[in-house]
Amino acid sequence: MQSTAKGQDTVQANQQRRFRPTEIEGLVIDQTITKMGHDFYDVFYAQWEPPQDLGDFTVVIREKPSRGINSLVSLEVNENELLELPLQPRYEIIEEAAAYGVEVALGYLINAKNVGQQLEQGPDNPGKETF
Repeated sequence: MQSTAKGQDTVQANQQRRFRPTEIEGLVIDQTITKMGHDFYDVFYAQWEPPQDLGDFTVVIREKPSRGINSLVSLEVNENELLELPLQPRYEIIEEAAAYGVEVALGYLINAKNVGQQLEQGPDNPGKETF
C-alpha cells in the first residue's frame, strides 16, 4: 500500500511541476542601440505598470538606425509588432512616444486577455448563431 501512495504522490508532484506557470512573467526587453533608444526604453519602463492578472507576456523594444539623426523604434508584444515610431533627439518627443507605446501595449494585452476569455466561454447559445 505504501508504494502505491508514494507513486501517486510522485505523479502529482510531476503534474504540478509540469503545469506550473513560468517563474518570469511580464518581461520588458531592451534591444536599443543609441542613447535615444535607451531613453525611450527608460521612459517606457518607468511608465509601464501592467495589470496583475495579465499573465505571461513579453514586450521587446527594438531600434533600427535611420537616416540622419533619427532612429526607428519598434514595439513588439508577444512577437507581434504593434508600432514603429521615428524618434528625434528631443526628450519631449521621446516621452510622448513612450507614453503612446505604453497605451498601445496595454490595450493590446487587455484585448488579447478579453478575447481569450470569450473563446474559453464559448457561444452563449450553441447552434443558434446567425451569420
